[in-house]
Amino acid sequence: MIKYPHIPAAVLFFFLIPLRFAGADIAPDPMTGGYALRRYDEEMTDVRMVAEDVVVRVFENKIVTTADFSMHNEGETVRMDVGFPYSYPGEFIEFRAYVNGRRVNVKDGKKKNVGRKKVTVFWKLWNMTFRKGRSYDIRVEYKTKPFEPHIFTGENRYSSLPEDTYKEMQTLTRSGSVFYWLGTGKHWKGKLDRCRIAFELVGKSSDNIRSYGPDDGIFTGTGVVWEYNEYEPRSFMHMRYYPNMVVKDIPSYLCGIIEQYPDDPKLASDIGRSIQSRFGDEELKHKIYHSFLARWDEPIPQLMEYASGRRCRFDFKSNGRFYTTWRMARILFKEYERQGNLEKVIDIAPIVSRISGAIVDSLDTCGNLPKTNANLLKNAKELLDISNSLIDKEN
Repeated sequence: MIKYPHIPAAVLFFFLIPLRFAGADIAPDPMTGGYALRRYDEEMTDVRMVAEDVVVRVFENKIVTTADFSMHNEGETVRMDVGFPYSYPGEFIEFRAYVNGRRVNVKDGKKKNVGRKKVTVFWKLWNMTFRKGRSYDIRVEYKTKPFEPHIFTGENRYSSLPEDTYKEMQTLTRSGSVFYWLGTGKHWKGKLDRCRIAFELVGKSSDNIRSYGPDDGIFTGTGVVWEYNEYEPRSFMHMRYYPNMVVKDIPSYLCGIIEQYPDDPKLASDIGRSIQSRFGDEELKHKIYHSFLARWDEPIPQLMEYASGRRCRFDFKSNGRFYTTWRMARILFKEYERQGNLEKVIDIAPIVSRISGAIVDSLDTCGNLPKTNANLLKNAKELLDISNSLIDKEN
């Protein structure tokens, strides 16, 4: 389980930046769990948020948030709009608000040109009068959309992988993220006497959770809970999860895919990289690359594309499989060189020498080498020297 440290409040409005994935219909960091209650304007107020109790339940097709706020006015009577900011129209599936147990009318609002990025921020708002010395209980209930991107996005880019297998792989490795932004609560007076934020994966368990933060959260069996006293609102709570597979089973599942389709370098490369970046297992990535290179026995393709005037270049598009294989070799060798463990790759040094030598021989014949190819030549020569040195040492 990966736990992340406290994140500075400076990131508070980071998700208001209007970016979207190509072809996606929601923002990269959509509302999910939501925000703490906030005043619409940012004037100073004597109204204090005394307590905050939030439960965020993650279902298959929706996230349901229930938040209770205890407020107390330590100053003069004041009237204001309060509510919740969000980034895009339609992020709320449903929204209700109650003051002292009575449902209130909620209106839509927005502010333009907010922050350095000059974005438009949308609001769910209602008007309240906080009378001098009085306490108020505010309850909000809302539904938002899950944010569950695939590890493997877009169309099937693997020549060896059947479409149904690819779709299954997308589904089983889909990951989810849920956030609750506490930092908006800092606009009320003073500190919270108490604060409790709970995330729950409905119908799942803690085994489906990949990571969470801040790292002082506690597992509940189906999620994570944070509890504080005398709390200064800051930062946000977040949880990343896999809804369709237990986290510990995903790397072995992906390795099983490679075993079924062992001759696709792009598949091996992408899975190895994903296992390291998402599960922190660099050693397994190395094993995947090593295993692929150990069985590589393909003919050297025509590497160069020639044009008039002695111009030539490495044809990356036509030689994608070959280049991906060489790139895995370079990553593997560089990592083991950094660790001082190059003896681990002695057995595949002849194969790597053959691959690197083919690149060097082809590029060395080019009289007018593009800059990108010059870097490739330099790196191929370096890897050729390393692999030949290992071969000489072994002999």
